[in-house]
Parts: sequence; C-alpha cells; structure tokens
Amino acid sequence: MEGKTESNEVLYSPSLWCKRMHPDTVVNKHIEIVQFISEQIKKSSYRVTANIRYGPGDQQLLDVYENELTSLDYTFVYIHGGYWQDLNKDISAYCVEPLVNAGIRVVIPGYDLAPKVTLCNIVEEVHQLLSYLKDCLKYKNIWLGGHSAGAHLAASMIHPELIESIGVKGFILISGIFDLNPLLETSINKALRLNKKTCLQLSPLNNLHGLDFTHIMTQICVKVLVVYAENDSPAFHFQSKQLAKLLDKLGLEVIEERINGVDHFDIVENLSNKDYSLTKTIINFILN
Repeated sequence: MEGKTESNEVLYSPSLWCKRMHPDTVVNKHIEIVQFISEQIKKSSYRVTANIRYGPGDQQLLDVYENELTSLDYTFVYIHGGYWQDLNKDISAYCVEPLVNAGIRVVIPGYDLAPKVTLCNIVEEVHQLLSYLKDCLKYKNIWLGGHSAGAHLAASMIHPELIESIGVKGFILISGIFDLNPLLETSINKALRLNKKTCLQLSPLNNLHGLDFTHIMTQICVKVLVVYAENDSPAFHFQSKQLAKLLDKLGLEVIEERINGVDHFDIVENLSNKDYSLTKTIINFILN
C-alpha cells in the first residue's frame, strides 16, 4: 500500500498493514498470543501484586511484577494499547519476564475505556496512576512506556513539572499516535467522540510546543525512546518521526529507531523474548 494515496481510515488501521496474515485475523491472533504469554507469567515464580487500586474508575487497577533480582531504582510502567477502547492489563504482561530478570520492576496498569469514559478522562487516569506510584507506593525512578494508544498516553505525560514532581526518568513510546486529528473522520472516533478542540488539547505533537525543559534537564537527563515497526503504516512512521524531532528540538535526549521485520502487533508480542532487539534496547535504555 502506498501511504500517500490511502485514506486515514486505512492509514490508521494497523491490521491492514500486517504482512504475516490476513487483516481479519491479525487482531484476534494478537490477543491470543499476548493472553497466553500473560497467563504464563502469572503462573510463574515472580512476585505478583495484583489489582492494586490507584483511582476510583472500574479499571483503575495495576499489577506489580518483581522477583529477588528487582531493584528499587528501576520501575517500568507499561500502558497497553487498543485505541483507548479495547484490551486490558490482564493480557498485557508479555514484556515482564526479560525485564524482571534484568532487575527491573514492571507495573502493568489498567484504565477505563471509551466510550464509557472520554479520552480526556483516560489521560487524567494516567496522571492519577503516576501520583499513586510516587505518593503511595513510594517509587522514585519511573520509566513510562506504552504501545500504540498506550504510547499516546505515556507521551501525554511529557511535561517538565510532571517529570520533576513524579521522578520520571524516561519514556518508551512504541508505535504511537501523537496527533489525533487524522482520527476525526475515521471509525475509530465513533467511541472516542473527539472534535477539533479535544484533538488539539490531547495531541502531544500540539501541546508539547512551547514547553521549557531547560531547568529539568540540568537536574536529570530525561531520555525518550521512540520506536516504530517497519510494517507499521506510513502514518505511524511519520508521527513517530515528527515527535522525535520535536522532543529533540525541546532539548530532551531522544533515540528514534525503526524495528525491522515486524509490524504493529509483533513489535510488542516479541517483547517476551530476551534476545529480541527491542527487548535488549529497552533494558539498556532503563539500566544505563
């Protein structure tokens, strides 16, 4: 498919760009894979503290994965995708094993989904999540990451005051959406009910402009890893590149990388593999 001639409906339908299988089967297969991996993790010997409530919403619960190797100095929070209206934390623990074995505590949060709540509500829930991690669980060094819609939610937390108050050390943004405007006239927006005003308010590529990170960067070097799949659509490539360029201009330390040989789904399915290039990159990004 040539991105320049495709509609936004096509460009923002990741299953249409998967080369491994038919578009009608890729999402169900993805759910099957991540659910299986997550169930295996829950049966393992890791210390799992499940369903910790961090806010009043039905899905405002989080799971913490640790073992004897995990350090108090490293906490990775992974926010699942699903276009803010699908998936959940219980099937999103597929990144846990390699990270915990490397000494990194992993937090998998849930959040309420559209159309039950608005996207503005969901962003606020992530604010509440970070406050809970700092104030109640006393976590000091947090790396915040996510996939697809989860990457948008993580990127929405890139703000100097928030970084300083919470103690966020870095962001890991995988195949994310950072400008919501192209979604306005797509079927994705049926549940989200976005308009031009809310798109501007909730798009990191818009609301990062004008922020001053000079002060915070003199205290801590905030790093951002922006990655996308070779077989993501051109729209996902473009948005990731634009965000990386903007963050670099704002003075943050940015690593931008295309992960070859994968698509929007197996770019994260493979995070269960300790030898996968992105798994290694994330571990090195957090520990170094």
